[in-house]
Amino acid sequence: MNKISLILAFLAALTLTACAGLGGGSGGSDSGGVTSSAGLSDSARGGPQVNDSEITSSIKDSFKQDDLLASASITVTSNQGIVSMSGRLTARAANRAMSLARAAPGVRRVVWSSIDYIPE
Repeated sequence: MNKISLILAFLAALTLTACAGLGGGSGGSDSGGVTSSAGLSDSARGGPQVNDSEITSSIKDSFKQDDLLASASITVTSNQGIVSMSGRLTARAANRAMSLARAAPGVRRVVWSSIDYIPE
């Protein structure tokens, strides 16, 4: 029984170490979560630092260029690379907005502060 407990403790420690090394952990989820280097700021990845107004501007510009989001009313704010969005839109448009926002330079995390879904 003592050997089994020791093996289980070793496996648990190994699993936790592997998860931490891969960027896992309990950082909350934002529609799928962010793992590995996707959760790091550009400066942590060795890229240029981008300020919050540039992040917000970049996201709004990408929304204007997207056929699905061009007419959507989405409020976008950024604070230390954490982007907060709110709006009234379809589920498909919300998913697209999330994807475009995550792809913007300097973004560390994207969350919906408020979303009202409307039918397609």
